[in-house]
Amino acid sequence: MADKPEPVRPPDGDKYASELRGMIDRSFLLSERHKGQHNRADRSRGHPTLLEFERVLIKRFAKLGVPMFAHCVYRDDVEQQRLYVKGLSKAKPGQSAHNYGLAVDIVHGTKAWDLTRKQWDLVGHIGKEVAASLGIKVEWGGDWSFYDPAHWELANWRDIGPRK
Repeated sequence: MADKPEPVRPPDGDKYASELRGMIDRSFLLSERHKGQHNRADRSRGHPTLLEFERVLIKRFAKLGVPMFAHCVYRDDVEQQRLYVKGLSKAKPGQSAHNYGLAVDIVHGTKAWDLTRKQWDLVGHIGKEVAASLGIKVEWGGDWSFYDPAHWELANWRDIGPRK
């Protein structure tokens, strides 16, 4: 029988408790609108390991009462170029893990990207905990100089992709 994972505890205990409370929205979590958000991302070319990480991370947040969803998994070259030109991505087409289904942007159901820095730190902590529990190596965009805290990518994506 497999051991049950330890319950999620925010980093630094009470320091993050108020941040977590600010993210909880149980009524929205159960809404049809939130259920619809889960169909937004194109997962057709998503790598199975990445999709498993996404599934478990979103489920972990749901257990905490936090409505998170995948905004983007696969992104084509046209969309990548549009985001690059707008300055919303540092990657040109073919340079992003999204172009190969090896990255996921996970955002809040009602606040989208509008979380506090401490709330994003909590997302990063929980995401890293989930990845470790699954034995998956990921990079989190919240650790980058180009701060992108919704972004998660397989750490070895350049070895896996390009698969076009």
